[in-house]
Amino acid sequence: MNRQNIAIIGLNNVGTEFFKAMLGLKEKGVNVLGVSETVFTEGAYLAQEMGIKNVSISQIIDLGENVDIIFDLSNSHAIRKELRRTLFSSRNRHTVIAPESVARLMYKMIKDNNLPACDSPNIAY
Repeated sequence: MNRQNIAIIGLNNVGTEFFKAMLGLKEKGVNVLGVSETVFTEGAYLAQEMGIKNVSISQIIDLGENVDIIFDLSNSHAIRKELRRTLFSSRNRHTVIAPESVARLMYKMIKDNNLPACDSPNIAY
């Protein structure tokens, strides 16, 4: 089976709904290795219940090539910058960063509804 190991950064409204959708794809080979959220959101609680570690960005990067895709749903330019810098410094040439626009497209392909509206108008990468 072709597996995709993913991590999700940001479990606000958008991130939580995307996280739930990704959990529903486990039988199709999608494995959520970890999440990163500093606030106790619904998604952070769900991750805890599911036994999925809520860790720092550095700890996600430390998973190395075990992570295929990191979904950045933080909606934060500072976090995006840290994520790109940390991944580049790790010399990991396998893992890719997918921005919110890619997550929205994927969600639309697997669900009948749209992800919630963004918490901020600055979703550009």
